[in-house]
Order: sequence, then C-alpha cells, then structure tokens
Amino acid sequence: MATQPVRVQLDDSPIFEAMADLDDRWNSFLKPRFTLEQVRKVAEYTQSMARQYGAGWECVHVVDMRFPRSGDENFTDKRTLVLWVSWEWNSSDRPSQMTTVVDPDEDGLYDIGGGAWAWSHVPEPDRIPVEELQGLAGRHVHFVGEFEDPWDIYTHVVTLNDWRQHYTNFSRDKRPVENSYFSISDTLDIEWDEAAELIADLPVCFVMAGDMELGLCPTSRDEGWQWSLTEAFTRLGALPPTNELYLPDRMDIPRSPELIRYLLDAFRAGVAHEVQVKQDLAVNTGAHLNKVAAKVLNSK
Repeated sequence: MATQPVRVQLDDSPIFEAMADLDDRWNSFLKPRFTLEQVRKVAEYTQSMARQYGAGWECVHVVDMRFPRSGDENFTDKRTLVLWVSWEWNSSDRPSQMTTVVDPDEDGLYDIGGGAWAWSHVPEPDRIPVEELQGLAGRHVHFVGEFEDPWDIYTHVVTLNDWRQHYTNFSRDKRPVENSYFSISDTLDIEWDEAAELIADLPVCFVMAGDMELGLCPTSRDEGWQWSLTEAFTRLGALPPTNELYLPDRMDIPRSPELIRYLLDAFRAGVAHEVQVKQDLAVNTGAHLNKVAAKVLNSK
C-alpha cells in the first residue's frame, strides 16, 4: 500500500497527523513520518511525559537558530535541528549515545520513533460514502435580512410576520450568527435530536422553521465557515447546496488531509447533482413546450 496521510497516537496521547504506509509495520505498529509542525507537537507532548513520569520516556527536542544572512543585515537564515533523546540509556561519559539527530527525508518529513515507538493508527471517523449522499439540500437559501440575526429572531428580539419568527434550535448552546439559513429536505431520514448530535462539534446548528422546514445555520463568523456547513450536510447524509455555497481557500477549523479530500469530493458530487437537476428541468421544460406547440399547431 502506498504512503498516505494518517492519524497516529502513542497510547492515550493526542492525535498527530503523519504520513505512513499502513502495510509497513514494526511489531504491528506504524512507522510514521511527520512535518516539522507536527514534530513540534510530538516534542511538546513527549517532553511533558518525561517530566511527569521520568527517564523512561524518550522525547523529542526541536532546536531553532537564526543567523545573520551574509551580506544583508536586515535578513536572517533559520536553521532547525531535531533531536531524539533516549534518557534511560544515558551514560555519564557518553551522552552522544542517548542522542540521535533526525534528518528530514527527501519529502521534508521526519521519522520520529519509527521501528521503536508504539505508534498506533487512529482511523478517521466513519463517514457516509460520497456516492451515498443524497440530494436533500434545499433549492435555495433563506436570507433573513441584512441587519437581522437568526438568534434575535429565535429569542423574539426581532419579530417577523412569516416562518422566521418561529425558529426552533435543536443544537444546544449554539446561536446562529450569520444572516442566512440553508434549507434541507424535511424527508431527512433521521431524528431531529440525533441530527443535532451528529454536528455537535461543528460551528453549525440544526434548526426548524415554523412551517416544519429543516435547515442549518452557521454559528461562527470565522473565515471559512462554509467548510463546516459542507461537513454538516455530509454528516446528515446530504450533498452540500453547491448552487448557494462555495469553499474558500481558508478553513474555519483544522482538518486532516483525508477529511479535506472527502469534503472536496462531496462538493464536486454536489455540483454534478445540481447540473443534473438543471439538465432534467431543461429536458422536462423542453418536452412540455413541444407538447404546447404541437397542440397549438394542431388547433390551426
């Protein structure tokens, strides 16, 4: 199997992002390689464990140095040194025996503990296959007004004379913040409370309008909230409403490469679905017009 993005951890450690071949193992454990950013996180964790539990914990250290750039005092060169230290094997007169300098490979990745540490694979959460996502997203987005916030409507600070004044929020402790509401079909094959739980960790809330219409609202103004809205639709088994949604370059919350690819595939599938809907509409409209024309011509 080829090298791929994976999530790994040591026992109950935080989850780290890495690259690894799932078939290339040591005593059933993975041999991951990390970006420097992830190495810093591994270093922070392993050093904290060594301080807490003693020399039995090997740890990683990242040493950064900046040097004046030759011939230009306004710029500096940055060098980074990654060290893997095995404190338990310390020899008072040979400290070099307990220290290994970890060089980056040709991809700029660092092999930390491969073939020595018990790195376990943490699979991504189960997701609905893209091909099984349904076209349940509404055909439009309801805008509640330039200066009207959904939370104000929900709490009756603002009173409207239509469905928007009856706004039931199924997502606990979440307040809609954007002035938009993305509808989703009321044929959603899931209980409402369960649907709210499925997106509980996302900055999105699951709501119901006064006419029993279901929908989603973003609960964060952070740039890139469209990614969370897209993910929320997929968790509910629906394709994102690509006719009214786009994916910006930046995301509101960090996501693994695997999840990013899944959301991009879901968005592409949503685009294909929208195109198919429009094509079907055009065909049906054309057929209807042909029938009308035939009737008109036959009546003459």
